[in-house]
Amino acid sequence: MKNSGVSIIISTFNGASRLEDTLVALSRLNVSQIPFIELILVDNASTDNTFLFSQELWHKLGTPFPINCLHEETPGKLNAQEKGLKYAKGEFILICDDDNVLFPEYLQIGYKILTDNPRIGVLGGQGIALSTVPLPDWFQNYSYYFACAPQAPATGNVNPTRNVVYGAGMWFRKSAYDKAKQLGFNFILASRTGKKLTTGAEDSELCWAIRFQNFEVWYIEELKFFHHIPPNRLTKDYKIKLIQGMQTNGPYGNLYIRVWKNEISEKVKLFWLKECFYTLFYIFMLPFNHRINNKKVDLKRGVHNITVFLRDRSKYDSKINKLIEYKEKCVKYNVLENL
Repeated sequence: MKNSGVSIIISTFNGASRLEDTLVALSRLNVSQIPFIELILVDNASTDNTFLFSQELWHKLGTPFPINCLHEETPGKLNAQEKGLKYAKGEFILICDDDNVLFPEYLQIGYKILTDNPRIGVLGGQGIALSTVPLPDWFQNYSYYFACAPQAPATGNVNPTRNVVYGAGMWFRKSAYDKAKQLGFNFILASRTGKKLTTGAEDSELCWAIRFQNFEVWYIEELKFFHHIPPNRLTKDYKIKLIQGMQTNGPYGNLYIRVWKNEISEKVKLFWLKECFYTLFYIFMLPFNHRINNKKVDLKRGVHNITVFLRDRSKYDSKINKLIEYKEKCVKYNVLENL
């Protein structure tokens, strides 16, 4: 049964070498006047001693609040996160990655905002990059991809600046997640698996699932955490692979905003074919479009999207239709009217 407290969820793959700073920071959080708090650590098919290491370290730290260590053998961050959510008892969920170091007041700030503002369904904070080597010159321009940047000009609703917040340090309401699943919401994008850099899936989709229920998604500039970035992630090669990984989901990533804006509002059939022809025409017209600076990037993206349309075909239409069904159910059952 959920209560008005907080469940912190860490999903980790081979995280024994990264978790010490994260767990120490959690042990130092200000937890005063929060009625319930628990830590759920999900070991996602690790091959190191993550599970035992976490339990022993938390015990050495004095077990500041209960820890529940779980195993999830199916690789993929989404699988691990959903395992944690299955066991979470708190109404407010805080996602903490295994390389995040939350500031001491992170819990107090997020908890107060969510309890005082029932219209807010999701909160995002600001990661601050930490590394044992100097950050490269290009890093600032790509810091958002590394979850190390402000997510809006100032505290407030991220819309229309953006539609989602990144998953590191993200808060959301468990009741909104439960309602999304009850109404038939299904994740449709690829999730990060092990060292595979496909990303930008479960956090963005979760934001959309809750936004469709008419909740707001906010950025809070006071919510800050350090984000450890190892030297091997600060190379140009890694940057390119990371961005390509985010683009792997291709046209699927745009479906949410298109359905949200009613650009796609009725059930579709052979929509993948229409999209394929449209993209082919776009590629054909690229040489004549003088408003696009990097036509090579757009060409690669277009070719990739066509590959997705041809590969998925009916599955693409099915995912659109299920998303439309979910939106219709959200309109019919307005969660906020029942608060």
